[in-house]
Amino acid sequence: MVTSKDLKNFAVSDKGLVAMKLEGTPTVLIVDDEELMREVTSIMIEENGGKVLTAVDGLDAVEVFAEHKGKIDLIFMDVSMPRMNGYEAFLEIEKIDPNVLVLIVSGLKMTPEVEALQRAGKVDFLSKPFHEIELIKALQKLQAKKSRG
Repeated sequence: MVTSKDLKNFAVSDKGLVAMKLEGTPTVLIVDDEELMREVTSIMIEENGGKVLTAVDGLDAVEVFAEHKGKIDLIFMDVSMPRMNGYEAFLEIEKIDPNVLVLIVSGLKMTPEVEALQRAGKVDFLSKPFHEIELIKALQKLQAKKSRG
């Protein structure tokens, strides 16, 4: 018999029940200049088994990534930010770790630069606004890339 406790780690989607937990306990760097977005995304990730570090813009992201090199499994990064945008930050972070796994997020249309990175398989893209299930599925997809890589 399936209980409501058993269903806690699942969500209903158009494909039926979908597992919501992240594999293991990944550390996710959340990079967004909007405090509310960082807070809400942190809650979603932590409730689904992840640990969180945050950065307020691209420049901060590069510094946090370098400081925690080897300990960050995934990056959730907004495109449009002051000081250094997500695309520029990705290029700098990629110099530190060429195998970095990044989910680029934006409320705007995907830029040609980000589209090129996605076509090359270097980043995945998620449009804002998104539901928790969409975020977790996108992060699970990145984790699967890591498992295969």
